[in-house]
Amino acid sequence: MATINEYSDQDQYDDDIQSITHKECKDFSSSNTHTGEADEQEYPEGGRGWLVILGCGIGSLLGFGMINTYGAFQTYYETELFPKTSSQSLSLVGACQASFLYFFTPLFTPLVHAFGIRQVLIAGCSLMVIGIFGLSTTNEGELWKCYLFQAVLYSLGSACVFTSVMMSPLEWFKKKRASAFAANFIFVGVGGIVWPLIFKHMIKSSGFKWTVRTMAFIYIPLSIGVIILIPQRLDEKYVYCYNNISNSRWNNQKIKDLPNAYLKMLNDWFLYVQNWRFALMLLSNVIGSFAVYPAIFYLDYFGNIIAPKAQVSSYLVVLYNAMGIVGRIAPAVLADKMGRTNVLMIWIGIAGVSLLAIWIPAIQTRSIDIYVGFVTLFGFTVGAYFSLFPACVGQLFGLKGSQARFGLFMMLATPGPLIGCLIAGSFIPKGSNSTTEIVDAFYKLVIFSGVMLMADAFVLSVVRLSISKKLLAFV
Repeated sequence: MATINEYSDQDQYDDDIQSITHKECKDFSSSNTHTGEADEQEYPEGGRGWLVILGCGIGSLLGFGMINTYGAFQTYYETELFPKTSSQSLSLVGACQASFLYFFTPLFTPLVHAFGIRQVLIAGCSLMVIGIFGLSTTNEGELWKCYLFQAVLYSLGSACVFTSVMMSPLEWFKKKRASAFAANFIFVGVGGIVWPLIFKHMIKSSGFKWTVRTMAFIYIPLSIGVIILIPQRLDEKYVYCYNNISNSRWNNQKIKDLPNAYLKMLNDWFLYVQNWRFALMLLSNVIGSFAVYPAIFYLDYFGNIIAPKAQVSSYLVVLYNAMGIVGRIAPAVLADKMGRTNVLMIWIGIAGVSLLAIWIPAIQTRSIDIYVGFVTLFGFTVGAYFSLFPACVGQLFGLKGSQARFGLFMMLATPGPLIGCLIAGSFIPKGSNSTTEIVDAFYKLVIFSGVMLMADAFVLSVVRLSISKKLLAFV
């Protein structure tokens, strides 16, 4: 087979790769205990790949790490900055962050191929820094600035970075793929600890503007780390796709061909969605996106309603994200040994049960102790939703076509945070001074999120059983 540099046509190269290395889903019936592994070729499995993971981790800290902190912002907005604005309108700021990231990440993938990975990372990090500095100028009654800077500008920057954060680990790891993604997404939990601690500690003494401004200054050196660490070149013997992320550089011809690249992406989406197993994985991800964001964004607010004077109420977001770090490591270690779909299915199921079996009793009793128990278990289990889904898709369907698959995977999750938070926010009464009325409204929110997560786990179980009904099969 020719080397990557000897090809001028992507389709010709992909056809050669497919004929030699690609394993279709019909081969899942193999008697091999690793029935769900689609890739057969070798990967670096470390070396400079760990520098890539470190850079991706910092990118996750700057992106989803901040988005997972929105619960702290939501509480401050509800109680201090915009007390007369509906909970539904305020939750949309956080929902837009997640939805915009999901929507634009696949659209930026062809830009990475055309302009180069480092150039897109520079643009993304710059937009995030500008967005947070812009948010720091917000005054009371200027909710539009939260939408412009926090929901739109910052999210566009996050999507630029997240394209590389999602795709780069797939090109460096196979055997350690779940562990690599877990190490990457651990930084989401780190961000979810660091940012709310800074926010909660500084807000009383320094005010909103200088608190957010300080966070923006911290973004600058971290962004430099992202720009330096992620663009590591793969050795040619490990390059299995004509358009790979790691080795992408400025290419005038690809810039001219961007319209065709987007048309090809749409065509690939249409082809891949015809695989019913992949379609079910898409459905599972969409259902989960409806469930997790309302629970995450309202987690801090509920604790401050039932126990406003309890010290632990100020650290619920920190606790959730701290447990999320453990909840990304533990399932990833198990997943590389037991199968990613097996572990993801179990973890999401437990997350759904925790909502229905622990948060609801906390509503009934107004007990902060029970609620802390829920936050601990939920943080530990729901982290797998974010860290294991990419590894599952990579395992079941392989590297070939992974960029198109992940693009569609992200794109279809776009409505989840927005619609999920709109539904959840509609349950919370606007302008009510009755603590009882507000707390009781959480019954509907919790049941909505809990049932959706259980449905998510059920769809995953259908995919898993379709591949192998053997209890110990690696799926």
